[in-house]
Amino acid sequence: MEKLVEKMSLHLVQVLILAAVADGEIQEEEKLLLQIYKAKNRLFKNLPQSVFDDAQISLFNKASNGLKPKHIIEEIGENLSQHEKEVAFSLANEICSSNHEIDDSEKEILNQMKKSWKLSAKVINAVELSAKLRYGL
Repeated sequence: MEKLVEKMSLHLVQVLILAAVADGEIQEEEKLLLQIYKAKNRLFKNLPQSVFDDAQISLFNKASNGLKPKHIIEEIGENLSQHEKEVAFSLANEICSSNHEIDDSEKEILNQMKKSWKLSAKVINAVELSAKLRYGL
């Protein structure tokens, strides 16, 4: 069971990293939020550093081999339940919003998640309203 949770968490960590690097750099706010998730979020706080390292290496290798974000998102989605996809989208949106703006490349990643993972309008609206209220987007 522990390995299954770790595998699911690996995919969620990949989503966080993909969202953070979507615009080509990880801003200070995004770094801080990633650190907070790692230290305090129940999904991540008990994970060994190796899961975070593996997620970064995996994404780097996929990108280096020419895999586009669309395909990475589809692949991640194949390993998550619908509820986990909703959680992943919410976390990714939080990362992208944390510096009080979502640029075009971040919007593209988030839109791809919505489309590929067939997220409901109810979930999308709730996540986006929450970000709008908290970050003034």
